[in-house]
Amino acid sequence: MDRAPASASSADVIDRLGLSSVSVTEVTVEREVDDPPEIPWHLTPPIGEIAMQLRSTVRRVAVGAGLARNSTLVEKVRRLPGVPAVVTSPAGGTFIVGGEAWLGLCAIGSPRAGQPMPLDWMLHSLHRWFGAALAQYGVTTAVERVDGAWCPGFSDLAVHERKLAGLGFRITRDRVVMRGVMAVRPMSDSDFDVLVRCHRLIGVRLRRGAAVSLAEAAGIGDLTVASSIDAFAGVVS
Repeated sequence: MDRAPASASSADVIDRLGLSSVSVTEVTVEREVDDPPEIPWHLTPPIGEIAMQLRSTVRRVAVGAGLARNSTLVEKVRRLPGVPAVVTSPAGGTFIVGGEAWLGLCAIGSPRAGQPMPLDWMLHSLHRWFGAALAQYGVTTAVERVDGAWCPGFSDLAVHERKLAGLGFRITRDRVVMRGVMAVRPMSDSDFDVLVRCHRLIGVRLRRGAAVSLAEAAGIGDLTVASSIDAFAGVVS
């Protein structure tokens, strides 16, 4: 999903959207690098609510749904050195990786009938949830595109203009889906190298300093994906 929400930073627009409650309804684990990422439709919440899934991830490259339509590009990614496996994301975006540094995120929203700007509704409802979840670590984020960061897009969550999390979206007739990742541990040199090589294939240049991890932003050196899941699991916004 490449379209930016209309007037996304405007307080009056956010008020008009009528933000909805977000709660974590499932914690899960990725096990095999070749398992296709799927939308967990079984989590679909009642109308007017948003359900969040948190998951640990395996190390592989996920290609955004739009880019994945280009089979030649996907094959070039498979041939890159250091790429353990390649899968297609069911949501938008460019390229992301997984592994012990990365927390997987997925959410399904059920907008009310006549909900204005459902993408904006979903994004800002989720941002409010992230605000509550990250407050435990003294971290605040802004929704803004971070050029030079991995998988740059309008729905980046940034800490002092450095990307912390990336959210990709898919809209159906009745639902809005988000799928993304958050960097919990500092990005390894091998992850950065893979992301640089992938993004270079589409003419996007990455900068090492354009992203940040939760451990770095919070100043907690021993933070892990497992401990962040424990902290986030009970958050309701």
